[in-house]
Amino acid sequence: MQQVPRQILIGQVTSLTGSNYMGLENRDGAELAVRQLNDAGGLLGCPVQLVVEDDASVPQGAVDAYHRLADLGVVAVVGTSFSNASLAVLPHTDERELVYVSTGAAHTQVDPVRPYVFMTPPTGRLVAAQLLRYFRAHGLTRIGVVFDSDSVFNREAWAAQRTMLDQFGIEAATVEPVRVDTLDFGPAVAAVDQSGAHALMAWVTGPPATGLAREFRTAGLGIPVVAGLGAATPAFVEEVGPDADGIVVATSLVGVASDLPASATRAAITALTEPFEQRHGVPPSQFAVDGYTAVSLIAAAVEAADDAAPRAVREAMDSLTCLTPEGEYHFSPTNHSGLDVNDVAVAVIRDGRFRLTPWSRSELHRHLK
Repeated sequence: MQQVPRQILIGQVTSLTGSNYMGLENRDGAELAVRQLNDAGGLLGCPVQLVVEDDASVPQGAVDAYHRLADLGVVAVVGTSFSNASLAVLPHTDERELVYVSTGAAHTQVDPVRPYVFMTPPTGRLVAAQLLRYFRAHGLTRIGVVFDSDSVFNREAWAAQRTMLDQFGIEAATVEPVRVDTLDFGPAVAAVDQSGAHALMAWVTGPPATGLAREFRTAGLGIPVVAGLGAATPAFVEEVGPDADGIVVATSLVGVASDLPASATRAAITALTEPFEQRHGVPPSQFAVDGYTAVSLIAAAVEAADDAAPRAVREAMDSLTCLTPEGEYHFSPTNHSGLDVNDVAVAVIRDGRFRLTPWSRSELHRHLK
């Protein structure tokens, strides 16, 4: 065993300033995980400190933050939830030989596999597949698609979903790209209305998600709205208000914890949600969950290696199995995402809360142990 430092530093790149408001939620989740580690005695008998660097919601900011953390001697880095910025960091991980556990959801972070790069959220590809399963089960075979073309995650998630349409017997009635700074969603909604779509598939995050949902309700279209992970946050529900009721959203298992069967996964979720709500007054968003999970995975790798050296942590990550609130991760040299399609829940917003859809409830009862 290597000599253990007196304090173990875990780094985090997140958005404390700029347009990516989800970065603050990301930090809150990571801070809770570190606090729980220290309450339980730390790692390898040493206290743990979270060192947070701001990426300012821009790619170069994330690159600079990663290098600052590497210079400080952190054992690994929790990556930003802003996929555009996260992707910019990846080439630098080979140079610094330091594990980067991204909380962004773009599947191209881990496909192809990079030696030092892992991720926490279900990939856009997994979310896309699960939502296609949902559409097929409900006979929604023609979808109108609106996606944020400025968002790497949303753009790539739609691209992956598009390649799977035939497999699920679904067609895209219309595809409408929007920009992150779009203010008028009327044309996109009108195109969906005129296309004869059975449902709207919305790959949008942040302000575009809010604007699209409001415009869709104003237009009074009588078809379901189904959204990707970008809407799986209490902030989206609060900003849209009563018009959010009935929107179907892909989310992590944490978002629907109260509807899950008793299981080890539900116990792991409770260990996150109860103290988080007590401290912040709201349930954790997907972004808070990812920050928490990333720290948990890094800590599990340190424990598995019985060593806090960055190289030892990377080797442990490559074969790590770890139960978390998001499901049980199974990393391998050829799989750095760790989750599968059954770790994606499909929820519906009811009275300001995410509730498990009956279809997803049936699927998860078979999956969870």
